[in-house]
Amino acid sequence: MGSRGVHCVLLHRHRKGTAILTCVCITLVATFQSSLQTPAVDVFVVPPSRQSRSRRVPVAAGPPLSPSKSPWNPSLGPLDGVVDEQLTKLKDVAESEVGRNIASLFGAERFESVKTSVLAVGFGAVPEAITAWLDPDRLTPRWEFQLDMLALQILLFGLVYRYAVREGDNNPHQSWGVLSAFVLPRALFLVDLPSDCTPAPLSCGTPLGYFNWAMLAQAVKQVALGGAALGGALYGLERGFSVGLVRRFSGLANDAKI
Repeated sequence: MGSRGVHCVLLHRHRKGTAILTCVCITLVATFQSSLQTPAVDVFVVPPSRQSRSRRVPVAAGPPLSPSKSPWNPSLGPLDGVVDEQLTKLKDVAESEVGRNIASLFGAERFESVKTSVLAVGFGAVPEAITAWLDPDRLTPRWEFQLDMLALQILLFGLVYRYAVREGDNNPHQSWGVLSAFVLPRALFLVDLPSDCTPAPLSCGTPLGYFNWAMLAQAVKQVALGGAALGGALYGLERGFSVGLVRRFSGLANDAKI
């Protein structure tokens, strides 16, 4: 029996008339006093889940690059051996202490992008220079401006090609698709429309209405000029991938930090 019950029984024995009222009062007071006491509370601390902890994955320069397999590897026959030999020497320079210091300064992915851009411009400049001097419209302001813009386009082509045709892609049409996406729009943008064309709908004469013979000749010329320069850049990139001078973008978590 609790303490409140004992008090009630003792009062009931001494004062029968007021026992019930006194017992009720003492019960209320005891209840009020007990409510002022802070009960003990068991506190359970739930440790954080190991799976919810974020883990940092350090990004390092990584081991020396290994040759990358290509779904479409352009070849120029005996010239491939000479090119691969020179690119292998450049690979040794890139993997030297100086190259590793540059990679740590720029970051591994940025350094790969720099190497890709330089390689694309270097291989694209050779056919660009040859076709430029064969152009009958050479040594004009427009000719020089178009060459400068083509060099910039080659640089951008190298960057886009590395990210578009990634490590593990087995579709050879991807290379053709990226090349066509750069060559065809450039060729069509450089077509000059004759003054006798009429709009809505566009009509410029025979043989296609939309294109006349002069426009078709300009488009073919620009496809050849741009295709030679960008094709040379693509050849250099694929040879660089094959010998391990540059690395394709793999799309993994470590490569996402550019």
